[in-house]
Amino acid sequence: MYERSGHIIRQKFREYLLPTALTSMAISMASVVDGIIVGSLLGEVALAAVGLSGPVIFFLNLIYMLFAVGGLTCASISLGKRDFHMANQFFTLSIGGGLGAMCIFLMVMQVILRPLCISLAGGDMQLAALTESYLRPLLFTGPALMFSSGMAIFIRMDGNPKASAAIVMISNVVNLVLDYVLIRFLDTGIAGAGLSTTLGYVAGSAIVIPYLANKKRSFHFVRPGKTILKTLRDILKSGMSKAVSQVCSLVRSLVINTVIVSTLGSIGMSIMTVCTNVSMISNIFDGGVADTLLPIVGTLYGEKDYFGIRHTMRTARRVLMVCSAGLVAFFLIAPQLIGVVFGLTSPDTLALLKPAIRLYALYLPFSAAIMLLQNFYNTTERSSLATSLVVMDGLLFVVPFAVLLSGIRPNLLWLCYAASGTCTLFVLLLLARRIRKKENVQGLLLIRELDDYIHKFDFTIEATKEEAVRLSERVTALEGKAAVDTRLLNRVALALEEMTVASVHYAHADSAGLIDILVHVTDEQVTILMRDNGKPFNPLEYIPEENDGCITDSIQLVKNLASSMEYSRQLGLNTSVLTFENAIA
Repeated sequence: MYERSGHIIRQKFREYLLPTALTSMAISMASVVDGIIVGSLLGEVALAAVGLSGPVIFFLNLIYMLFAVGGLTCASISLGKRDFHMANQFFTLSIGGGLGAMCIFLMVMQVILRPLCISLAGGDMQLAALTESYLRPLLFTGPALMFSSGMAIFIRMDGNPKASAAIVMISNVVNLVLDYVLIRFLDTGIAGAGLSTTLGYVAGSAIVIPYLANKKRSFHFVRPGKTILKTLRDILKSGMSKAVSQVCSLVRSLVINTVIVSTLGSIGMSIMTVCTNVSMISNIFDGGVADTLLPIVGTLYGEKDYFGIRHTMRTARRVLMVCSAGLVAFFLIAPQLIGVVFGLTSPDTLALLKPAIRLYALYLPFSAAIMLLQNFYNTTERSSLATSLVVMDGLLFVVPFAVLLSGIRPNLLWLCYAASGTCTLFVLLLLARRIRKKENVQGLLLIRELDDYIHKFDFTIEATKEEAVRLSERVTALEGKAAVDTRLLNRVALALEEMTVASVHYAHADSAGLIDILVHVTDEQVTILMRDNGKPFNPLEYIPEENDGCITDSIQLVKNLASSMEYSRQLGLNTSVLTFENAIA
């Protein structure tokens, strides 16, 4: 009679995709335009200095990923399990712990920065001085980045992706405007590029204040209590794959930069900076799709909504395939245009640049697939597999290929990334095959379906009163299939009908919508999760309107019939959970 549709999930993915992609665009384009401005106004040597600063920037990102992404993943799963106190603890330690780690890193780097830059530049004092000038003010970005962007991802999960995107976009717009003003008009040199980045994230931090002043927000700072070490450990474990990605990028950058400087010189480093920016452009799309998964899949996994998880992944895969194909085609066709945009105009440089970008572009589809699977595995409690993907692609394969190919011919070095991606996905297929045999799971997603129920029924209905009335017939028809006591089944059917009528009356009074209903039956109880895409409606805080006695009676009746009732506004959706005790097998 009814089937589960993926419309609500698709709608939510589309709603989150654009703001998340805009966030990725703001972050990535800031780095890209930084390179364009520095290369155009200060020359190729300054552009090479920006490229050499990569290891330090990777370390800043490592701290951010470890705490922000780790906290987001843990908090989203806790929300799916409706453990709101635990979600607040993850939020508190994610932001607080990340700020503390950023401040420590800032103090250490101010002491060791000069000798580090000399080492990165291979003894080239001019290049080292430019790198130090760029990094000295940039290091103050760390605390501001942690607060503004860290808060932004939690605001996105709190059902406000547009506000989240606005924080990051304002940060980077300020950065880009100041970039040009400080370098072009105030003659600050390359230090202006670093300073503008810091000031941009400070501006973004100010935008967070209205969220903190909102008493209706889902996330609040709380005392971590006695479980602080365990909570912090869970955050670090969940963020480890992303953090390891930055560690691998750091080590890879050190090794490959050394190879490039020794074989191709500063021109090679300029080309490497352009290739890095090509990756940043790709990340606008690929990273946006992959990061959209995090709050959605995390919440669905906590709710044990495996249909929703698979549907979200299918949607993400389709979008990613289209984006990757378009990007590769563009970079294969117009490599010289990319070089000119970054201020690389000499014939010798362009002769090296064109094959480099084309070979690097072959890596983009592999990078997109690995990024998507990494986020998915990390969110579905396969963090070790996610970390393995990062290590293989980010270090284990790419570095040996870089050394080997550069030894054969320097220009072949750029092929090391595609070779690494190919090997990584091949090994993943072997690992997935082994896991499927061992754990009796299916496909490449390898979802552990934590089924603690004996029967499960999922369906979707239109948010109308007519469908609400028919709903009781659907539930009553489960008799004989679910081994549920008839009287309990009647209670469940009546409660669902009344709850749906209330949802239609308030959440969908002004617009059409859908309601997903998940029924889980165990030996002890029946649990029903209702999720709709209407305006906020919390039945637990419901205050009756005048002359709506029918609806008032409906909600009170549901409270009387159910053993317990919970509500949360997750991902911008109304989610109610009803529990009925004393089901029998």
